[in-house]
Amino acid sequence: MLVPLLLAALTGPMAPPPAATVRLPFTNLEGRPDTLEIGGFRLDGRALARSAIVVRPLAAGVTEITSEAPALASWEFRIRENEPVYGFGERFDALDQVRRILVNASSDVPGPKGTATYFPVPFFMDLRGYGIWVDTYAEASFDLGVTDHDHFVVRLRDTRLRIVFFEGPRFPIILERFTGLVGRAKLPPYWAFAPWKSRNWYPDAAAVDSDITRYRELGLPASVIVFDSPWATNYNTFEINRQQFADPEGMIRRIHDAGFKLCLWLTAFVNESTWTPSEPELVGKIPLTAASNYEEALRAGYFLRNDSGGVYLADWWKGRGALVDFTNPAAVAWWKDQVRKAIRLGADAFKADGGEGSYLDDARYHDGADPAVMRTRYAVLYNQTLESLIRSDLKGDGVLFSRSGSVGNHDLPFLWAGDNEADFGQGNGLPSVVRAGLSAGLSGIALWTSDLGGYLKDRRTPGDSVPFIRWTEFSAFSPVMEVHSAINLGPWDYGPTALDIFRTYSRLHMSLFPYRYAAAEEAARTGMPIMRALVLGYPLDAEARRATDEYEFGPDLLVAPVVTPGTQRAVHLPEGEWVDYWTGARYTGPADLVVDAPLDRVPLYVKAGAILPRIPDDVMTLVPWRGPGAPPVPTLDDRRVYEIWPGRTRSLVDFEGRRLEVSAEGGRTTLALTGAPARVTVVWRFEHPAHATLDGRPLAVRDDGASSSVTFAHGTESRLVWW
Repeated sequence: MLVPLLLAALTGPMAPPPAATVRLPFTNLEGRPDTLEIGGFRLDGRALARSAIVVRPLAAGVTEITSEAPALASWEFRIRENEPVYGFGERFDALDQVRRILVNASSDVPGPKGTATYFPVPFFMDLRGYGIWVDTYAEASFDLGVTDHDHFVVRLRDTRLRIVFFEGPRFPIILERFTGLVGRAKLPPYWAFAPWKSRNWYPDAAAVDSDITRYRELGLPASVIVFDSPWATNYNTFEINRQQFADPEGMIRRIHDAGFKLCLWLTAFVNESTWTPSEPELVGKIPLTAASNYEEALRAGYFLRNDSGGVYLADWWKGRGALVDFTNPAAVAWWKDQVRKAIRLGADAFKADGGEGSYLDDARYHDGADPAVMRTRYAVLYNQTLESLIRSDLKGDGVLFSRSGSVGNHDLPFLWAGDNEADFGQGNGLPSVVRAGLSAGLSGIALWTSDLGGYLKDRRTPGDSVPFIRWTEFSAFSPVMEVHSAINLGPWDYGPTALDIFRTYSRLHMSLFPYRYAAAEEAARTGMPIMRALVLGYPLDAEARRATDEYEFGPDLLVAPVVTPGTQRAVHLPEGEWVDYWTGARYTGPADLVVDAPLDRVPLYVKAGAILPRIPDDVMTLVPWRGPGAPPVPTLDDRRVYEIWPGRTRSLVDFEGRRLEVSAEGGRTTLALTGAPARVTVVWRFEHPAHATLDGRPLAVRDDGASSSVTFAHGTESRLVWW
């Protein structure tokens, strides 16, 4: 009897059922059939039966795995994997996150970020050639081969489990499929792609006038001026402070007349009490009592609640405030009406600060949502409310600039990297910011930027100009180039050399507007970020996988920003033919170089044969002039520049739909240009044709030593031939 009893004990109903396993076939990056194994499914500590898991295709290459629970429950599953993984949102510590434990939580960490993030995304791409999205706002933990070297272990607490699997194997295909579900960045207006000028605070209108006048007098292009905090009568009344700005209507009129759009800062707090300003110029100008709209919202129940049903109050960096409950439709409507005060004043854009879950703790919500799930979802709702208002009231001619968020905000125009230090520190300085931008792109966040020069600066010793210069060079090759610091330094505050370098790179950034906008159009179509970590396009290149501080900028440029105090750096050029932007030297990748990088030069390479679309570098604003007569500052007009780089002939469709087809035969090269009329300049970089004809007629070729060019009026069809 003993043996049957033992067998019954081992195989009978007393033994727990084995945890369910799902196997998903795919083709890996090496082109071989492969299988992803997801198993160990557990619900509240108990193994989950296979019958409780639903697997179904959503679209070509996309498979959904779901399971439901009757109430909030704890889930766990394991992915058999130990390869490098990329994504998880904007992460400052690394690109490859294997051997780390990450939490899907939005938090404000002003100092070194570690594994923290303002913008978590529970999505990753694996080096084998697939992607995984865990569809949750819960503070899920991803144990990526730390506890178990051969498995990724995911734990979360939610009412359901939903995992979405994306086949590739190429990473751009995975990103396209992921962003096809969660959303892609909508195209902002042209003016948002010009440089931005911001201050942490403006003491008065004279300081505003000084900035806009100085930018124009110094020949610094810009289209947006940002008022950070404070600018209103309190936080957040949306009524401009007339003690701070005596004639706000006149001031805003001057801003617009100078070719700037106005961006106003805000948070989701409405203050119950306000701290005394640390800025001497602002003491006495802001009431320290409750904001004028606080009582109205309190009586109407528009704020988050605490456990006892009273208003939930949180300390933040400007005081003690209540947070708007964006799960309450009436509160959303009220909040939009508050923000409309600023739109009526003349605001064109909003800088949405705060919103991170670290301010929310155990707040209670109108819709009864669990606080642990809402701490990250809150920022998403906050941003969605503002974005819907911008679309409805500004009719597409407005922009939201956000710090926090998650899935549900991939369609926002711009994300910025929060509070970073003005140095070369790995924990929170320039190197960490470059990693953050690249990891954001690997997570489907296409339009990202940072505070040029670093936000956190010592008030007594602003520091030398080197970090500012190197940040300038990096920011010139990001979607937005925004000057901002905690102590209001402008480009002119770092000395004449830094100012000259800033002018050069801000003009280069501006002149590349057609190239950057075309890359944004691609992002809107496919989810492809503008800043592209090398692993995104070259995952089988070991050096490309290790590159955390160089990237492709759009389809044809490779940038290697200098993120140390030195004047040399190593550069990896992946597969292909490359041309040094500055010297014309040509390289065949993969190649590893050590290059000189003097203070005024960022290592920059162009794909051979590329056509780079640009505008003239005398354009100072992308805001269209709608007043009488000629614009007071050069704005976007019908002049277009096309740079043709040495190499095998290629073609281009520019951001306005013009098509450029290049072909070579019998020692002559032909450019067929079709599309909207323009005044066109064709530039041959590092090449010098002796002769050119336009539609069969001779055309004079100008030669400036480094390049040659021709200029002509294009109707709808032009044929340029050179030899």
